[in-house]
Amino acid sequence: MPAKPKKTQPQMPTPMLLPSKDDFVFKMLFGDKRNIDILKDFLTAVLHLNSDELSHITLTNTHLKQEFLKDKLNILDVKATLANGKVIDIEIQVEPFPEMHSRITYYGSKMITEQVGKGGDYSAVKPAVIIVIVDYPLITESKKCHTKFQMLETTEKFPFNDLQEINILDLTKIPAEPDGNVSLWLQFLSTNDEEVLMELAKKRPAIGQALSSLRVISANARNRSLYEAREKGERDQRAREHAAEARGEARALKKALQVLLDAGISKEESKERLGLS
Repeated sequence: MPAKPKKTQPQMPTPMLLPSKDDFVFKMLFGDKRNIDILKDFLTAVLHLNSDELSHITLTNTHLKQEFLKDKLNILDVKATLANGKVIDIEIQVEPFPEMHSRITYYGSKMITEQVGKGGDYSAVKPAVIIVIVDYPLITESKKCHTKFQMLETTEKFPFNDLQEINILDLTKIPAEPDGNVSLWLQFLSTNDEEVLMELAKKRPAIGQALSSLRVISANARNRSLYEAREKGERDQRAREHAAEARGEARALKKALQVLLDAGISKEESKERLGLS
């Protein structure tokens, strides 16, 4: 009697990759000690660091606390200290943030003052470098995807010192044809299309490593659950803000209508003037 054919188990579909430009996913990808080589390559592409500076990197605040994931006001940044003491902070902002220029300046200054501390020595201060990745045009004066800022003399353009540096990476300004390693990394961050990512991995090995890590992150049920919960929290927050704006507009219209009525203007004409008819 012939043996019965074995039943084949249906294959589970491969989960869609989580977007690496989401701050939670970005933190897991670039802020994990196991992915230090990925971070090194990214920093080399953006900051043109030498091998001595990258010989040792210390990551801080590597843990993703539950309360941080629930609160969008908390910034899920990647903090690192290089072998020469230079401090790096990387964050990603997908949506416009109020007073972003001022916030970046304030936070950069804080990175300096935290090094001195009470009774500290100014000679111990090391350069502080901020990298902010945005998905909206924060620097409208330039068409470049990477803009770099330092404190410079206004006419001769030499730096006052090297203690502060701000790098803005704009995902909306990536050139159609990659013009360097920075644009390759920005392309990686701007999509979760696996075919596109595989093509990028062929051009830069570290991106291949990042893609492999992103697959692992995306396949983890807990990671997906936390990501979805954070996404829901953001949607709920936006809905509350829109509702508050609508209530404010309604109150303003009601007040304006009453002013016109008190001035002796008919209700019909008042509504027409306010575009309510």
